[in-house]
Amino acid sequence: MSKLSSPALLTQAFNFVRGFIIIFVFLAVGKVISAQLPIVFPGSIIGLLLLFLGLTTRLIKIDWVIDSANFTLKYMVILFIPLAVGLINYLDLLVDNWIVILFSTFFSSFLIMFTVGHLFQYLNKKGSK
Repeated sequence: MSKLSSPALLTQAFNFVRGFIIIFVFLAVGKVISAQLPIVFPGSIIGLLLLFLGLTTRLIKIDWVIDSANFTLKYMVILFIPLAVGLINYLDLLVDNWIVILFSTFFSSFLIMFTVGHLFQYLNKKGSK
């Protein structure tokens, strides 16, 4: 393990904080936009799309958020622990309805793949004309 000097440590800390601030600002803006919409749409998705647009248009440099994003992705598994505990609490309900859950999962996955496949073929034919 290498020791970082004070300026290097401060620079790394600044990069982490700057990245988290940028990510949370986009999340907050997405939530504000979501609250103003007449339909229900997750603010986190809007914020993610805005961050994506900011990165693709290079208004936000990837170097500004890469350290924070990698840190978040590295420890994302911890965020799923409450979900797993919640599933264990409702295990009897899951066991009673496993056929419906399995059918819904496979049917919806098939329907999405079918729709996307046909949409791609339609758009591919339309684009080649």
